[in-house]
Amino acid sequence: MTSVSVGVEPYFGAFILETLTVGMYGESRNAIREYVQNGFDSIQRAVEDLDILPAGAGKVTVSFHDNFVGLTIRDNGAGLSVDIAASTLASIGASRKDYRTDAGFRGIGRLAGIVFANTLTFRTKATGEPKQTTVTFKAAKMRELMSPAMGSTLTADALLRQCVTVEIEDVDKTLPSFFEVVLDGFTSPPEECLKSDLMARFLSQVAPVPFAPDFPFVAQILDHAAEGGIGIPQVNVILEEPGEEPKLIYKPYGKTYSVEGGADLTPLVKVTPFFSSSKTWWAWVGFKDVPGSYLEAEYRGLRVRAKNIQIDGTDVVRQIFQQRAKSNARYQDWFVGEIYVDLKAVIPNARRDGFEETKSWQDMQKEIANSVCKDLGSAAQEISNEAQLTLQKLTEKAEGYFESYESLKAASFKNKDKVITLSAEITKIQGQIARASRNADTPTLASFRHLGSRLADAKTEAISQLAEPAPVFDVEQREQEIQERVLEELMVVFAERLATPCLNSVRALVKDVFDWSPS
Repeated sequence: MTSVSVGVEPYFGAFILETLTVGMYGESRNAIREYVQNGFDSIQRAVEDLDILPAGAGKVTVSFHDNFVGLTIRDNGAGLSVDIAASTLASIGASRKDYRTDAGFRGIGRLAGIVFANTLTFRTKATGEPKQTTVTFKAAKMRELMSPAMGSTLTADALLRQCVTVEIEDVDKTLPSFFEVVLDGFTSPPEECLKSDLMARFLSQVAPVPFAPDFPFVAQILDHAAEGGIGIPQVNVILEEPGEEPKLIYKPYGKTYSVEGGADLTPLVKVTPFFSSSKTWWAWVGFKDVPGSYLEAEYRGLRVRAKNIQIDGTDVVRQIFQQRAKSNARYQDWFVGEIYVDLKAVIPNARRDGFEETKSWQDMQKEIANSVCKDLGSAAQEISNEAQLTLQKLTEKAEGYFESYESLKAASFKNKDKVITLSAEITKIQGQIARASRNADTPTLASFRHLGSRLADAKTEAISQLAEPAPVFDVEQREQEIQERVLEELMVVFAERLATPCLNSVRALVKDVFDWSPS
């Protein structure tokens, strides 16, 4: 039997583009993260490799169009030379970046905006060049051609040829380098593209921005970064909205935080560093002195960051907590903090919601579980146990007040000073019970409520005894007093107006009828 070798001609249908764009990201808002990340990489290249931008001068500006119908993300980084711009931007699944140093390197993220923009435009210029390049993707048409009804009719190459245009134009070569992404016309965009406050909250979490000026532990954390050997690179991210002042974005950590069940804002009492034995990561964790979960999603939980860019949300570390015990997953919400990883050790996956399952990442998870998660689980349990101990202490203190109350009651609450003192002490312990009740488990909370109710009843009765008893009102005596006063006033008038014989007759009549005589 003879065999013949036949050449293979691969056919990549338009569905492959759908998988790499529309189907890539679980949340469409992550397109914004990708563009900010690309801008950050470009700025670092301009600063570190090309030396055309001073350190600290880089910025990424996210600008809303009028009426929120579009969005522009622009950076003042290295830009792309006219010789490579078109080929680079029209390439899919290929990139000029180094995965060991750059946060994004697969050449997929740049098309993330196709999901919800009708037109996706890239515009760029390199330093010293007299030309700029504009590459436009007809995103709405691409979505149509990638749909189930048409996805098999075109190759990926043919679809791109129909939907991508390139324009090169002359510009002043002295203009600085830049890279700009323009998303025009929205179709089912993420809420962040329609509301500036939501965009600000999102960027504060995912972007490589500085710590807020009012965060008390900035200097301490930067010292830990130096000790851990993995820095916290930063870039200025500015949010612009028509008619509003530009807003500089910071990380969401501040002076105080909302905690579930807490009546007051809660501060961090300390920040503790954790360092890996492998030198591939380090972490900082903020501790509070009350139990329970943080309320606000923007700062709740530990976040993994590569080059100071957040990798997914809090699920990465939550899963590591679960490796120790399923019940420990809830402790992820009890803390705030960040884990910085070395990109030479781990590789973010394509969706950037985790890491490639390499041995290095598996080893890193074990280290984090056996150090960070272990210690935090113990600390959380300790705080929870303190609530139990507090119940016992407060109950013992309250019993002393109940004894004082019974003594005062037996003496008919005659000692008013002791009643006032007891009332003040009960008010004080009621505040302590309210604070101790925050996030107590169900049985402990029920005990706190019962204790508080008993104290409230005792205080109410004691206070009620402070008022003097109301005098008994004698109606007949009061009527008699009024009658005598009226008669006295009348007799004064009669004495002035009546002749003596008549006046004497009236006096005799009044005495006979009312048994009254002037006092």
